[in-house]
Amino acid sequence: MNWIQPISPDAAEGATKEIINDLRKARKPIPKMFLEMGRRPRVLAGREKLRSAVHGGSSLGTRRAELLAFYVAAHGG
Repeated sequence: MNWIQPISPDAAEGATKEIINDLRKARKPIPKMFLEMGRRPRVLAGREKLRSAVHGGSSLGTRRAELLAFYVAAHGG
């Protein structure tokens, strides 16, 4: 049983609805954690900004980014 009850994706409003719709457009599953954070849209929006800063905005692509991360980790970086 969750302490924080997740919202229904169909009942989302404002910034939460935009983020959930973006996930649906990308055909990604909506994590339950996102639905729980959706109760506080600023928290969910902040988490999305952090995710896009860390994982988005690269022209390398997922495979090359993972290979680069592996190479750096393997060489003690």
